[in-house]
Amino acid sequence: MLRTRFTLAAAGAVAAVTLAVTAVAFLVLRSDLQDQVKEELREQSAVVHREAQHYHGHIPSGWVPPHSDRFGVSTPYMQVVTARGAVWAPPGGAGLLAASAAADQVAAGRHVPFYAGTTVDGIHAMVFTTSLAPGLAVQLAAPLDQVDNEVTSVGTTLALLSAMGVVLAALAGRAVARAGLAPVGRLAAVAEQVTATGNPARRVEVDRADELGRLATSFNTMLGALERSLSAQRQLVSDASHELRTPLTSLRLNAELLAADRGPDGQPALSGPDRREVLDRVIAQVAELGQLVASITELARGESQPGPSGETVPLHEVVEAGLAGARRDWPRTLFLADLEPCVVAGHTEGLQVAVRNLLDNAAKFGPPGARVEVRLRAGELAVRDHGPGIAPTDLPHVFDRFYRAPAARGVPGSGLGLAIVGQVAERHGGTVRAEAPPGGGTLIRLRLPALVSPVPGGALASASGAAQVPDAALAPDAALAPDAALAPDAALAPDAAVANPVL
Repeated sequence: MLRTRFTLAAAGAVAAVTLAVTAVAFLVLRSDLQDQVKEELREQSAVVHREAQHYHGHIPSGWVPPHSDRFGVSTPYMQVVTARGAVWAPPGGAGLLAASAAADQVAAGRHVPFYAGTTVDGIHAMVFTTSLAPGLAVQLAAPLDQVDNEVTSVGTTLALLSAMGVVLAALAGRAVARAGLAPVGRLAAVAEQVTATGNPARRVEVDRADELGRLATSFNTMLGALERSLSAQRQLVSDASHELRTPLTSLRLNAELLAADRGPDGQPALSGPDRREVLDRVIAQVAELGQLVASITELARGESQPGPSGETVPLHEVVEAGLAGARRDWPRTLFLADLEPCVVAGHTEGLQVAVRNLLDNAAKFGPPGARVEVRLRAGELAVRDHGPGIAPTDLPHVFDRFYRAPAARGVPGSGLGLAIVGQVAERHGGTVRAEAPPGGGTLIRLRLPALVSPVPGGALASASGAAQVPDAALAPDAALAPDAALAPDAALAPDAAVANPVL
């Protein structure tokens, strides 16, 4: 668990630091105590040199410093070593400290004074060897048992304190981990509950502004997005099942009618023309179902796509391509366009679907031979038809899924085209709205954040499958002011539509 690892990490870090501090303190203490012993030996050697000066360089053979005693008493043990390796020891001290080649070298003047650790009479001791006179050296030994005892005592105390520190650090680390990781625990509990129940309505309490608080806030945001997505999915499934039920029922009845070859009297159930009519209805219903399924698929795919991406899309080219397709599918409708170069960030495929839905919707509700006026300015695409229009009470709902105004229920459709347009606009950070302009018809404005400002004098114009229309033939921009409408029907005579289209 994360809490256990955090506790072990805290205890390990404290243990490492404590061990390092204890080791350094132990070494410093031992060195300091040993330095005190060395200082005492140097002071004692100075006393021996003063005593030896009384002989003016002619120290008698066998001479030992005064006050020398057996090793282990308060006075350090001393003996004299000759350059030939002989040892002049005090009475009763012979053999306690054996001569060495290094001591002989000091006596001969070929080696500097030195300290060495050794064992004297079974006791740990420090020996200082220094020159005394030409050919002689003196060795002084002091016991280190008191130093060793003090070092051991202090080391034991430090070890106990270190162990207590590690234990306290582990306890403190566990407490800190429990308090610090409490939001993570609550987050995990909520995640487990959401996983178990499939309900993302739960939220994590956020009561801090640090990284864990940010994590909890991000997790709540993710749950909110998941809840909205699931709600939209359920609504889509519910709406789709409801909308599919009627055409499927009608298709089944027509299929059953075709399957009944003979009536009860043995005569054909349907005459030739009737049978042809039923077949035509079946084909139309299948096409309607195919379009409905395609719209539902597009709507569901749009919900799973992210917002605007780093892809730059020339919106005027998308509109031009949509106009080309609409002219093929609606040959009796006159499409007039005034397009200004515009680039947006987003998904080309989604924008193509939205533009085509706007054009198809305008052509579908306009009378045969009517015109559809399209203008693109500064990221706003305006599409106006000259159909029966939309009642004011229906305007707020035209972008809802499967919504169809009472006046439009006689026209084939599923009520998803404008819903997809609204979804695309929202996904790209834009807006879409429907208006009832003066003179009748419907005006729909799709506004998207433009990345490139319009190029002055660079408008692109095309009309009803003919050559591009000159810029001067288009009405001024004020015709598409937010509160104004596109030009009324009388502004464009049917015969002059191509030569002088007016928006």
